[in-house]
Amino acid sequence: MSIISSKAEHVYKGNALLQEAYIAGATRPPTDEEIEAGAKALYDALNSVCFFSWESADRASRADYIDAMRLALKAIQGKATEE
Repeated sequence: MSIISSKAEHVYKGNALLQEAYIAGATRPPTDEEIEAGAKALYDALNSVCFFSWESADRASRADYIDAMRLALKAIQGKATEE
């Protein structure tokens, strides 16, 4: 049983519809906006001593952080759904 299935079963005991809804929400792909928000948070955390904000970072740097965030989220969701 996956982490998500186990959590759904524990939280919504006996309610299959709520379990399905929980699983659907937990396994949905993240939106581009969510990925960019995560990438910005990562950038800010790693560059806190730097004077360059996310908004002033060059396009290539931002793309690197967005790609890294996509990989991180894929790994997180993969772990949460593995049986």
